[in-house]
Amino acid sequence: MYTEQKGHQTFVINSVRKAKAVTPASSLQLLSLVELVAYHQDHKKIHRIKEARLERTWQSIPFDMRKSAVITCLAEMCSKCINTSEPHPELFTFLHDSLVGYDTPGPFDRDFLIRFLVSLSQYLGFGMDFEIHGTDGRYFDLLEGHIISVRPTHNYLMDMEDLRLLGEIMKSGSEAKAEVTHDVRKRLVDLLILYYQLHVESLREVNSLKILRELQ
Repeated sequence: MYTEQKGHQTFVINSVRKAKAVTPASSLQLLSLVELVAYHQDHKKIHRIKEARLERTWQSIPFDMRKSAVITCLAEMCSKCINTSEPHPELFTFLHDSLVGYDTPGPFDRDFLIRFLVSLSQYLGFGMDFEIHGTDGRYFDLLEGHIISVRPTHNYLMDMEDLRLLGEIMKSGSEAKAEVTHDVRKRLVDLLILYYQLHVESLREVNSLKILRELQ
């Protein structure tokens, strides 16, 4: 679990699959928001939960296959990218509020995953620099994280048109849809995941992306 006070922690909880479990397994699904009381000792790697309850019951995520697929992808990305036990209250608040907002019933937000990944990178320390340095920017260097004018020797690049469309998505909200085609959106997701793979050593394959593709 990712916690507000102790960062990333590992817990064990007993008897969750019993019929009369105090904390049923259904309360511990991917990216559930849970309030818990735990026995925490700094020298231990695994901690025991005394009690846990849902802070919020999802209203739409479990009932929309597209939302559920996005949540599965985000859960995999977060579990592989966030592994520090240091508290990071700003990151916790971002994760919490993003999930609550995404669960709000309404039309499916096709760009939520893209906006989430771009914003999350800021909290993880390798945020994307959208500022054009000079007037002759031609590429976004995914390895360095900023716009450049001369093509480098590697191929980890995003062209300026894709960067412009990414900027439009970031400026739009869940209600104001950016004018981006399905193919462009798919390419931007692939480029963002490549960006993460270049900057997060523990992130290799994103297996849940295959499921997401089938439902898009």
